[in-house]
Amino acid sequence: MEILKIAMLALLAVALITLVKSYKPEFGIYVVIACSILILYFMIDSLKYAVAYVSGLYEKLEYGKGYFPIIIKVLVIAYVTEFTSQLCKDAGETSIGAKVELAGKVIIFCVAIPVFVSIISLVEELL
Repeated sequence: MEILKIAMLALLAVALITLVKSYKPEFGIYVVIACSILILYFMIDSLKYAVAYVSGLYEKLEYGKGYFPIIIKVLVIAYVTEFTSQLCKDAGETSIGAKVELAGKVIIFCVAIPVFVSIISLVEELL
């Protein structure tokens, strides 16, 4: 189970950070970054199954195939934004993390504009 590997890695990283902070506090962020990268690496295998499942769903769709890639892009942008923002906050850079969140929201809005336009067109047709 991947979650056990990730949990053990996280606990090891927390112990290492506690140990490192007593000698060199500035090195704690490097442990956080390394741990985060390793967690992402462990998640890649699980993501392969998710991508295969979503690809199967996409093939079965008859309607709305144009919106499916938009939804996937929005999800990816949201996850990357959240991960990066949390990493910035862990490093003590809360303001940079907040800017990353804002940028993610703006990019999501821009990517989702075709969906908004389609909804507005549908409402106009109904009226």
